[in-house]
Amino acid sequence: MTRPAYILPVIIYSQFTGTSLWFAGNAVILDLQRDWGLVEQSVGYVTAAVQIGFIVGTLVFAFFALADRFSPRMVFFTCSTVGAASNAALLL
Repeated sequence: MTRPAYILPVIIYSQFTGTSLWFAGNAVILDLQRDWGLVEQSVGYVTAAVQIGFIVGTLVFAFFALADRFSPRMVFFTCSTVGAASNAALLL
């Protein structure tokens, strides 16, 4: 059984965009501290918020059984693309 050639590039792209979500907050927190006058604990708060967001998102996806209703590859691809696009939109 052969797999379509596009599967590996889609997984690599999705992994890259999904991983960028983990680091986006920490990448800009020093600028936010300076510009908005945030306290030093902000780094911990941002990191915790990202992790809690991923946990809540996972629970929502499990509750609604989205990976059972739709292709898990497409769910992963779509969510990572939307997340990366949201991060990119924040730069504008």
